[in-house]
Amino acid sequence: MRWFLYVISLFWVAIGCCMILYTGETMRVFKHMLKTTDRKFLWCFPFITGLLLLFAASASHYPGFIRFIGIMAIIKGGFIFFNPEALWEKLVTWYLKAMSDQVCRLSGIIIIILGTAVFSWVL
Repeated sequence: MRWFLYVISLFWVAIGCCMILYTGETMRVFKHMLKTTDRKFLWCFPFITGLLLLFAASASHYPGFIRFIGIMAIIKGGFIFFNPEALWEKLVTWYLKAMSDQVCRLSGIIIIILGTAVFSWVL
């Protein structure tokens, strides 16, 4: 499962770079995706990614951290699917209307750091 850790880490680095360098365009793509995609379909991406991270954790120098990220992704997928107290709609509304460019760039920096760390931890 080393291949999955390489793929997900490179994906995170690419998304993080886009969030920093092309903030407006990346926000437009995310907003379009959130507006047009049904949340009942959207939950499967973090859920499946979390499951794959759990299986791939043994191929890392820090399997506990990879498992933690996987569990958080599974929880996110469950959160999107079950949507307690309509919190998903509130989060999407914040993301679509109130999130500033600085927060997007900060998220990109965090995602790049996470992707680089995971890439360097693969056995």
